[in-house]
Amino acid sequence: MTEFSFNTFFGLERHMAEYPEVAIFGTLFLPLLLFIPVAVIGWIFRKLKFNMYSIHVLLYTLMFTFVIGALTIFILFFITDRNGVKLAYCWLTVLIGMFFFSMINANTITKMFTDWSKIIKEKDGREGNELRVKS
Repeated sequence: MTEFSFNTFFGLERHMAEYPEVAIFGTLFLPLLLFIPVAVIGWIFRKLKFNMYSIHVLLYTLMFTFVIGALTIFILFFITDRNGVKLAYCWLTVLIGMFFFSMINANTITKMFTDWSKIIKEKDGREGNELRVKS
């Protein structure tokens, strides 16, 4: 039985050690790349009138991971020893944390976006009426 080592990362440790910038590229690109198929699956789920909870959790996870994960990796990249494997593990920790956060708070986050949407529509409606009255 082999021991787990934080110096290995699915066989990519040599590439990540030579080019730690790959970790930054991955933190920015992977959530955006995964967002597209999850959005398409969500569109299909909505058309079939399935429960959207799991899709919302995945979308919120990718959104928060894109923002917070990228910020975390940039900070760690510039203040640590630039070890790409450690950066990748830090990013995976952020991804898992955001997944659990999104799973716990998905209904609250969805309600927040729904309320913001209503407020924006009401504000646009009032501004449109004010423009018609002034003309």
